Amino acid sequence: MHWIDRGPEPPGLASIRARYTRGWVDYRDGSRAKPPSDARWRNFRAELQAAFGGLCGYCEELCRGETDHFQPKDQFPERVYAWSNWIWACHACNHAKGNKWPRGGYLNPCAKSRPARPEKFLDFDLSNGLIQPRAGLSPARCRKAQQTIDHLRLNAKHHRRGRVSKAAAISLILSRGLQGNPTFADWLQLQAARSEPLSSVVRAAMAQYGYSPD
Repeated sequence: MHWIDRGPEPPGLASIRARYTRGWVDYRDGSRAKPPSDARWRNFRAELQAAFGGLCGYCEELCRGETDHFQPKDQFPERVYAWSNWIWACHACNHAKGNKWPRGGYLNPCAKSRPARPEKFLDFDLSNGLIQPRAGLSPARCRKAQQTIDHLRLNAKHHRRGRVSKAAAISLILSRGLQGNPTFADWLQLQAARSEPLSSVVRAAMAQYGYSPD
């Protein structure tokens, strides 16, 4: 899980927000009996997918994707049509997160401030693929990291398997000193790019060998 620049909201969203947000707020407040049936966030599926490069904002895996409301619709109805509240997410992460919003919330892949970015909270055990809170976090920051990992099931077996495989490929190249070969050097840089799946794992594996991407 790493920071993503979602970019500016797409044209046309402001008018959708102005038209449909009220119904969600009214339902939450109890002045509307039935939940709204609109789901106009689906109109912006292509734009959201492009903003995230087709990668799940939580597990960094390539996916068909769904629109996750980072702050859930039923608890934050005023943000149902907020571009800044939409995350491109795989079905597994989106389903695991559901409508949960614990005290302190979750790590935001699109956090505005640098100290709030996921990289400041998370680390990897590359031997088993586990994602874990970084050492030295305050209790509150550690809790936020751990509940993100646990509630989104980021350490599910299929996630760990992918991380171990990716880390092993990087480690094989670096342990044999092949990073000086132009072909391997270019491949490493590509794998470390944020546009590539599991680039956080790649960067962690490179760091173990004292090698940092440009």
